[in-house]
Amino acid sequence: MGYIIIDLEFNNLKNITNYQKDFFEKYGEFDSVSLENEIIEIGAVKVDKYMKPIKEIREYIKPKIFPVINPIVTEITKIDMDILNEKGVSFEDAISKLKDMFEDGDVLCSWAKDDVAELIINAHHYNYNDLRWLNEYLDIQEYVTKILAHKKALGLKSALDELKIKVDDTKLHDALNDAKYTVEVFRRVYNSRVVKNYIVKDIYNMPAMQVSDLESIEIEEEKLMLKCPKCGKKIDLQTPIKLLNWRFAAVGTCPKCKSNVLCEVLVKKTLQGENGYNEVNSILKDEAYLNYIYKLENSEKKR
Repeated sequence: MGYIIIDLEFNNLKNITNYQKDFFEKYGEFDSVSLENEIIEIGAVKVDKYMKPIKEIREYIKPKIFPVINPIVTEITKIDMDILNEKGVSFEDAISKLKDMFEDGDVLCSWAKDDVAELIINAHHYNYNDLRWLNEYLDIQEYVTKILAHKKALGLKSALDELKIKVDDTKLHDALNDAKYTVEVFRRVYNSRVVKNYIVKDIYNMPAMQVSDLESIEIEEEKLMLKCPKCGKKIDLQTPIKLLNWRFAAVGTCPKCKSNVLCEVLVKKTLQGENGYNEVNSILKDEAYLNYIYKLENSEKKR
């Protein structure tokens, strides 16, 4: 069993008119494109179950979708068209080299789920259908955030700083270097028994992609676990589940330990296009509990 940690860099057209005001006049066909983020670099590091490095790759990919590199992408990643024209390969060749790193039982890993979602989205765009090697998945960001006892998701740089890992800031936002830094963070908090609880067995059914129109979502309460974070008993909700800013929320009490609990539900689409739920349940003090009841009672959107 091994872990393949990947990091990707993308090109897209976000805010490109800030740099080239007539871009869509010049390239009108890109006013509406089927792929938001085109992968231009893949970095990957494979380690064994003892965290010993086995192999690494870096592949630049020649863009086929967007005709130019967004200046902000070059500013952040230092990747320009000269690099891609000189060193770039096709997407099919790059992902095939990534595939060659995998053996039976290996786990795909990344810092947050965005990269693996974009990898599969790009593969579908290019009609690259040989993805049977993508089975199990570990979100290292989620694992590290829980192990370090943070409520909010940690950024990679924040995790590096907290673990006092020496960082060369000039090497960040480079796919291979970011993959290596992710390995360093993973190595510091790795526990072979604990990490098994965070490995997703079916990558295609995990909630991975943002849902833009939360107003249209109907939460299916019967699909929620609603476990008390203190004792594990199912929470008795005291309020309906309502849309509250960027997530759905309700408050309840635990019938066993009597804790007040905030239940937050983040809705994301699976890679098969279905809605999936990520639940975050937190113990509340009495004052915070009453404050959330007030917020939820005054929320306009009831679910």
